[in-house]
Amino acid sequence: MKEFFIVAVLVIAVFSLLYILYINGLAIINTKSALFYMCYPRFCRRKNSIEEKFISCSGSIKRVICLSRSKKYRFVFSSSVTKGSVYFEIYGAKKKLIARLNEENPCEFISGEQGTRLRVVTKFKNADGESKLI
Repeated sequence: MKEFFIVAVLVIAVFSLLYILYINGLAIINTKSALFYMCYPRFCRRKNSIEEKFISCSGSIKRVICLSRSKKYRFVFSSSVTKGSVYFEIYGAKKKLIARLNEENPCEFISGEQGTRLRVVTKFKNADGESKLI
């Protein structure tokens, strides 16, 4: 019985730590399958962008981006996809869809007052190529 409580406390601690890392933009949630996927992390030299290269990728990736208040941000989507489709969805507070960025709608302006944290979801549908969100 004592071992059960120790395991339960450890599991709760791990999930709490992962949630704290995710909500502060340091962890991502992957629900994708791909033959090849490479993403450049945002905390290296490409700090203000998300760049991805992929082959036969399906699924989604969820990230949190922390913004400063009282600033206006421009999100620009660019891609060179040879097969399938890829697009970005940006959600604000209470999981409200703010913008969907794809080939038809590549640019969107978002103000910092809409929420200091935005959830960015990348969705793939059997896609080959590369994409970038700046």
